[in-house]
Amino acid sequence: MTYQDRNTVVSIFVNLAVSAFVVSRLLDMNASGLFDGPGAVNNWARMVIWLIPLGVFATIIGTILFNIGFAIVTHEPKPSFVVDERDKMFERRGSYAIIIFAGAGFVSAVVAMALNASALTGFNIIYFGMAFGSLSADIVKFASYRRGY
Repeated sequence: MTYQDRNTVVSIFVNLAVSAFVVSRLLDMNASGLFDGPGAVNNWARMVIWLIPLGVFATIIGTILFNIGFAIVTHEPKPSFVVDERDKMFERRGSYAIIIFAGAGFVSAVVAMALNASALTGFNIIYFGMAFGSLSADIVKFASYRRGY
């Protein structure tokens, strides 16, 4: 498993864990009434602001720990950080996936709000469109590395 593969796997697991946390947190906040009234979007925004550094921190720590554990288990020497044309192509494929799903999430949110959905619903659609885009980008990159082209 290459260094890029390992980082992609960590990113997939972190994305799934953060998304599960978001769903859990949204359900808890809704049950406690934080989404009732005019401050609903503000409460949602405060939650998302904390998720950004949480996701970055979890990805960094997960990547470090996974790579250390992998090196210990496989006795593999220091990984190669060389990026070639193939790596750039796989990264580009992942970027296309993010663009497609984030764009679809944005358009879906605008359509939902045009059909009288709340702003909170629109923001959730945008957030999950971006989260699904990030997850799909990682899956596309991982699949590309597995196929080799």
